[in-house]
This record gives sequence, structure tokens and C-alpha cells, in this order.
Amino acid sequence: LYCLYDRGLRMSNTYKDSYESRNNGPDKADLLMQSYLQSKGYEEYKDYLRIGTDPKVNKLDLFWYATDILLIPDYIVVEHGYIWFVEVKGTLRLKASDFHKIMEMHWKGCKYKEVKVGLLYFKNKDAAPKYYSAEYLAEIWKDPRFETHYYPELDFKGNKKAYKILPESYKG
Repeated sequence: LYCLYDRGLRMSNTYKDSYESRNNGPDKADLLMQSYLQSKGYEEYKDYLRIGTDPKVNKLDLFWYATDILLIPDYIVVEHGYIWFVEVKGTLRLKASDFHKIMEMHWKGCKYKEVKVGLLYFKNKDAAPKYYSAEYLAEIWKDPRFETHYYPELDFKGNKKAYKILPESYKG
């Protein structure tokens, strides 16, 4: 992880960058998640699975249909008697499509006390990650104090891409 910084590779993009630019390099949040899990001594396929779809790797034509239909989190982690379905973000901008995916996973998992669904936010390599539960994300989404914003680009269906900005001060 740190060698990527040492080589001067650009580790973060902004929503103002084009889709091609944002997906033309390492995924900061994913690298930080892998480093975080390894620092806890977790082993892939034993303690966690990295299963989310990745547009940086997947070059499949019509890929956006898959991401719109599949209900797969970025990671599944087993810890302390719970199974966590986690979306991983390097930004506080939560897209409506990601929010709805988290809510659907939560709806399916809420009947099991061992299932937790949410989002893990990595601000940078030195900051501890912050967990936002699905329940808290639902509160934010319906709270009128959290304004809905729109990305300048359209989604694959030609619709505006809505998002809300999560509060960084959350102590989840």
C-alpha cells in the first residue's frame, strides 16, 4: 500500500473527474480496506471475502446492467460472531444507487441478529475507518437537513446521479 504513495501514483479522484479518469488507477478505498483487514490479522477466504464488482477490472460490455441488478457488497467480513456486508468508500458522497443497494441488503438481512450491513469510510491511510450502519444511513437519507446533490454526469440510463454527503463527525 505505502509503495503506491512512494511512487507518486494518484490515489484519489474527485466526482469532477471523468468516469474513465476515476477508473484509471488504483482504488484508494479498496487498498485501504485490504490493508486494514491485514493489519487486524484477517485472512482472505477465512475471515473476509472481497466480492464486489470493480469497473477498474471488469471490462465487460454492458457492465452497468450487472451492477444495477446484482446485490453484492464490496466485502463480507466475519468478526465477533457477526457477518458484516460492507460497502467501502473513500468519499463521504453516498450515491443513491449505493444507498438503495445497502437498504436492500439490510432489508434481507435484518431478520438475522448475526447480520450487519453498512458502509466503511476511509478518509486517508492515517485515519481510522468509520462505520456507518444501514439504519443510520436510512436516517440521513430521509433527513431534510442532508441535501440531495447531483453529479454532473448521467448514469447509464441517462438519469441524474443523486448523492448525499455523509457527516464526517458520525461516531458509529
